[in-house]
Amino acid sequence: MSPSTLLLASALLCTLLGLGCPLSCEMCRASGPTCSGKTKTCEAGKDACVIVVGESSTKGRHSVNTYKGCMKFSDCYSGFVSTTTGSQDYMVSTTYCCQSDGCNQGSVPRIINAKFATRGCATESACYAKAGAQVPSASYLYFLRRADCLPAPWPPGRAE
Repeated sequence: MSPSTLLLASALLCTLLGLGCPLSCEMCRASGPTCSGKTKTCEAGKDACVIVVGESSTKGRHSVNTYKGCMKFSDCYSGFVSTTTGSQDYMVSTTYCCQSDGCNQGSVPRIINAKFATRGCATESACYAKAGAQVPSASYLYFLRRADCLPAPWPPGRAE
């Protein structure tokens, strides 16, 4: 029996018997927008491969990191997440989850089309951006659906 026939027979047997054969995923962690590593078998209970590319800035110090590995599919969120905690402090990440052997090899697929909202201070020119406009950011290109602008409130205890 050839190795490929044996592998196919094993996968089919696991599926038919409901044995839950372990998943194999690429494993790596590195600075930068991608990484590569060896494909390894996931631990019991981890039934998804994941790629996470995160960008953060803390007090003006900028970094981009990538992680590939295994996790529980029920805990995995494919999409874009953004958090801003201050004028120079933010975190953004793009995550891709999948459930077949080696499906997290390569870079984050471009199929993630996330919708999100932001709130904060902007220059007045940001209020004049038209719907459908492309808004570039450090690592991403956003498509603006809507911009609502309101004057900033006065801080408590300050006269108008």
